[in-house]
Amino acid sequence: MTPTPPQTSGQQDVDTRERLLASGAELFAEKGFNGCGLAEVLRHAGVPKGSFYHWFGSKEEFGIALIERSRDEYMDLVRPVLSDRKTGPIQRLRKAFELGREHADSEASTDVCLVTRLALETGNLSQSVLAAVKCVHQQWNALIAQILREAQASGEIGPGEDPDRLAGVLLMLWEGATIRMQIERDARALDDFLDLVFDRLLGRN
Repeated sequence: MTPTPPQTSGQQDVDTRERLLASGAELFAEKGFNGCGLAEVLRHAGVPKGSFYHWFGSKEEFGIALIERSRDEYMDLVRPVLSDRKTGPIQRLRKAFELGREHADSEASTDVCLVTRLALETGNLSQSVLAAVKCVHQQWNALIAQILREAQASGEIGPGEDPDRLAGVLLMLWEGATIRMQIERDARALDDFLDLVFDRLLGRN
C-alpha cells in the first residue's frame, strides 16, 4: 500500500478553515448567530483561537463567510438543473426546489437552513452580516425571476405576471416552509409548497 503523503502546512490551513466553517454552519443553523459563541465553534471544530483569527478577523467576518459558503453550495446543487435547456422553465424550477427539499431534509444539510435561520435574527445582526443575508436573497430572487421570464417567453405563465414580484413571493413561501420544517422536524411543509406552487398556482397557467 502506498503511504499517504503528509499534509503540507497549506493543506492543514485549508482543512482548519473548512472545519471551522463546517462547525459554524451546523451550530449557527441550530442556534442562530447570536445564540452561539466563538468558543463553542472552536470546541466543536477542535481548533485553537489563534487558528481562527488566522482566517477570520471577527465573528461577523466568519458569519459572512458562512453565508457565502451556504449560497455557493446551494447554487452548485441547483445550477445544473436550472441550466438544462432540454427541460421547460417551470419544470426546471420545480426540479430545483425538489432538490432543495431533498437536501433540506437530509441529516447532513445545514446550508439550506442557515440563511433562513439567520434571516430570523435580522433585528439583532450587525449591518455587515445583515447585508450578506440580503445579498443572498437578492441573488436567489434574481435567479428565480430569470427562469420565470423564460416561462413567460415560452407561454408557460401569463404575460401579465411580474417575474420579480412572483419570484419574491415564491421565495417567501419557500422560506416559510423551511422554517416550518425546522420547527416540526418534518418535511411535509416543503411538500405542501411544491403542491401549492407547481400543481395549483403555476399549474393553472
